[in-house]
Amino acid sequence: MRFQAILFLLISTILFSPVFAQTADNEYNNRSFLLRDEGLSQLSYVSLSEPESNWHQAVPKGRDLQLVGKGRVLIGTESGYEERMISTGEKVSEQTSFPGTIAARKLKNGNILLVGADWQDEKGIVLLEINDNGTIKNRIVYPDYNYARLVRETSENTFIITSNDIVFEGSKDGKILWKANVESERAPHAWQGLRLANGSTILASGYGGSVQQFDLEGNLYRKITGPDEVNPNFYSGMQILSNGNIVIANWQGHGPDRGESGKQLLEYSPDGELVWSWQQDPEQFSSLQGVIVLDGLDTDLLHVEDENGVLNPIE
Repeated sequence: MRFQAILFLLISTILFSPVFAQTADNEYNNRSFLLRDEGLSQLSYVSLSEPESNWHQAVPKGRDLQLVGKGRVLIGTESGYEERMISTGEKVSEQTSFPGTIAARKLKNGNILLVGADWQDEKGIVLLEINDNGTIKNRIVYPDYNYARLVRETSENTFIITSNDIVFEGSKDGKILWKANVESERAPHAWQGLRLANGSTILASGYGGSVQQFDLEGNLYRKITGPDEVNPNFYSGMQILSNGNIVIANWQGHGPDRGESGKQLLEYSPDGELVWSWQQDPEQFSSLQGVIVLDGLDTDLLHVEDENGVLNPIE
């Protein structure tokens, strides 16, 4: 009887643990998402409930991805950006006049923001705002920084920018309003920051291998990572869901043969519990860099992060 009681306890613990229960939930089994794979230079659509609709398309090198309306996703390239249909991955438009582009993002006003460093005859981080025709409408320069990854527009119309071991907030007139040091044992190449309504800034820390959160004074007060079995290597593209959970891509290195390494799609609760993860098929993926979980999002509308860091439609 004692053995049976212990066995029942062990089975119950497994079946009703939070991770198992949430992973088995229909909301996860029905999930669909877009993925940017840096190792293969590939864009993919994945539906867990309708895998027959999945697709994979080779794309140019570059960074970031965004829902921009009309059923399209925008991806940054090394010469500008492309827009592709979410239904098929087919390219429907592109801008190739800006070689040296690091990343691209559509703003709330409908213009595109391109990111570069020591670029366009300027020293430092350069943000170019262009319209659909490629006409430059605005230029912002942060001369003290010569390294950039992604940029995010805040609800206050400033920008959160990652610059290796620094994440900072910059104004539209080139002033630095706030900054914090990224915690990492090696050069982090910090990837993506988001400003939240309470004034804190949340960060995908790159080689810091964690999600880091900083207060208004730039002090690190929360760090989320692991567990070891997911091989937390380089935390890159990040999305905050409407329930406050954080989905993040766990990039595993350059090249086409990284698909066996780590679990590359992770979801954490706000207090750092790993509540869901997705094991990539090494026959289809190598090293994931970006993710958009599509559940509940209207792909006919442009989406930008709101004051809570959650993707919000712009009518």
